[in-house]
Parts: sequence; structure tokens; C-alpha cells
Amino acid sequence: MRVVVRVALIATSVLNLAGCYDVIKTPEMATASVYGPGISGGSLSPEEVAQLSSWLRAHDAGWRPLMEAAPAPITLAIAIRGPTGRQSSLQLFEAKDGTAMAYLKEPGPARSLQRYLSAPDVAALRAAVGH
Repeated sequence: MRVVVRVALIATSVLNLAGCYDVIKTPEMATASVYGPGISGGSLSPEEVAQLSSWLRAHDAGWRPLMEAAPAPITLAIAIRGPTGRQSSLQLFEAKDGTAMAYLKEPGPARSLQRYLSAPDVAALRAAVGH
């Protein structure tokens, strides 16, 4: 009986953790600007906005609600403005190994989300926005 209870608890825990990740509806983009240390910030070109939008659509899964304060310092921040003027931000906190945590923040009532990015994901994002 103990084995059955343990298996049930483990299965419940795994299913609960699996349900913590979301596939997001990516924000609509009309314009975007990039900022960060060592980045000569500014507006992205229409081609870069399109590449950023494609990158976000390709990385729409694996997001989860932000449960803790974001670390510091931000290594890359992207301000995204939609066609209606709604503004979102994508913030990147990179580790020394090239991986990163990304934070997608949208105006209320939407919740802030976070997602782990592999080193190739980070490189693809930086290439998409020209940094």
C-alpha cells in the first residue's frame, strides 16, 4: 500500500509541475527598442521587429508565472509597443555560461512570466535584435 501511495504522490507532483508551464500568446509588435549595458539602445528596424516577433513565436512555450523578484543586473531589455500602444517588455538576465532567464512583463491584468533560455536561444535572440 505504501508503494501505491508514493507512486500516486509522485505522479501528482509531476503533473502539477507540468501544469505550471504555459504556452503564451505573443504580444503584437508595431515597434520595439533595445537597451542594456554596452548596448547603444534605440529603435529596432522593421526587419528586426519581424525577427523578434518570429523568435518570440518560436519560444512561446515553457513560460511560467513569475514567482520571485528578477535578478540583477539586466543584460538586455526590449521594450515592445503594440499597434494599439500597449507596451510590454522582455528582460534578459544572462549567466556566465551563456544561458539566461527571460522575463516577459505585460500591463495588467496580464501576469509577468519567466522562462529559461539555453545559450543557443540567447544567441538567436541577440541576433534577431542585432545585439
